[in-house]
Amino acid sequence: MVDDEPIALEFCRSALARAGYIVVTAMNGDDALRRLQHSPPALALLDIVMPGMTGAALAKRIEKLLPNARIVLMSGYAPDEIKRVIGDDAAQYRCMWKPFQQDALLRMIRNVLDAPPSHKTQHAGS
Repeated sequence: MVDDEPIALEFCRSALARAGYIVVTAMNGDDALRRLQHSPPALALLDIVMPGMTGAALAKRIEKLLPNARIVLMSGYAPDEIKRVIGDDAAQYRCMWKPFQQDALLRMIRNVLDAPPSHKTQHAGS
C-alpha cells in the first residue's frame, strides 16, 4: 500500500492487517518500488495523487515489473479529475474514492483478488 498521508496509510494498513492480510506500506513511489523487489505483492493499493511519482505512474512501473499485478487506485479527488490525471488508461483500474469505510475497502480488496485475471493481464508476455 502506498499513500503519502500517514493517517490514510495507517487506517488501511490496520484494517487490512486485522482482516488477515500481510501489508507492506510505503509513503512514496520510489520506496514502494524498492520494497516490492523484495516482496512482490498480490495486490497494490495506490494513492493516485502523491508528490513525486503519482499513483498512476507507479501503477505503470509495477505492471512492467509484475505483469500479473492487481492494482487498486484510491483518491480523495473527484472522478473527473482522476481521469484527467490518469488519462486514457483510467478505465483499466479499479478505483476507491476517499473517504471510504473499512468494510468497503475489504470488499474491494477481496473482489479484486478473487476476480479472474484481466484480458490485458492474460496476454502479458505472450
